[in-house]
Amino acid sequence: MTTQLLDGPGRTLECIHPKFMVDLVQGVDAVRHAPLGPQQLQFRERLTQEIMTHTRLRPWAMAGMLNENAALRLGLAEKLAGMLDPGHLALTRMTDKLTALRQQTNPRAPQSPALMQQYDELSSHFQQRANYKEKALTQRGLTVQAGEHSEQIFTRWRAGHYDGWSLAGRCYIVLEELRWGPFGDACRLANEDVAEMLKDNLRSMAANYLAQGINASPATRHFYHQWLTTPASPGLVDHKDMLGWLGDWCQADKHPVSWSVTQNWQTVALGMPRLCSAKRLVDAMVEEIFG
Repeated sequence: MTTQLLDGPGRTLECIHPKFMVDLVQGVDAVRHAPLGPQQLQFRERLTQEIMTHTRLRPWAMAGMLNENAALRLGLAEKLAGMLDPGHLALTRMTDKLTALRQQTNPRAPQSPALMQQYDELSSHFQQRANYKEKALTQRGLTVQAGEHSEQIFTRWRAGHYDGWSLAGRCYIVLEELRWGPFGDACRLANEDVAEMLKDNLRSMAANYLAQGINASPATRHFYHQWLTTPASPGLVDHKDMLGWLGDWCQADKHPVSWSVTQNWQTVALGMPRLCSAKRLVDAMVEEIFG
């Protein structure tokens, strides 16, 4: 089976696996605010099959019941977390979600004792790993790791790794890569002054890189479609679908810029400025993603 997503638009993206694991634990529609369209469901199915192929866990996917079977989804998340490092953010989110699921009560559809036990064991396991990782991250120096991670991701941007996406899409991809890795860990775990310094540096670098893509200064305004137009390429649909999946947490009213950048198969959000500079776009996306 060809893996067009992971060998194509997802080839260098490190945020795919942690986000996928969190999705498994949260359930297919847990964080969605509208039903998934056929194209989004098809993308999720393709991505699941490809991850299963890459990790040699095809029998899990062949069961074909991941969406309906909570125990199966959690088992797969545990399996993947044992093979791949989910990162601190993913471990924390999975722990929080499992704790919330454990506390939910629905008299009409009581959860089985086996599933409740699975919630307990898995949340405890993920919490221990998150605590261990937090300690290790702090000992190694949060800001040093954040700087190294930032340099790595911006080097990939400069080298053209994200050129399959729109100009604003490239910036969004970079911010997601940073959020799910050591840079995001530092923003969450360091003190407020350090976190703000890191985000200030990020705003400055991202605005400069984004402006270079359109040969203008970071403060020069352009019509929004110049930022959102996806370049014509053989993998156009795959790139747009990948971006849509990465931004599927966005809401048009709460995250208008990120929503407009990632869900651009729909109309842009009311809060998306029609004339905007690289600086304004970056400031908005950093606030929406790291705020």
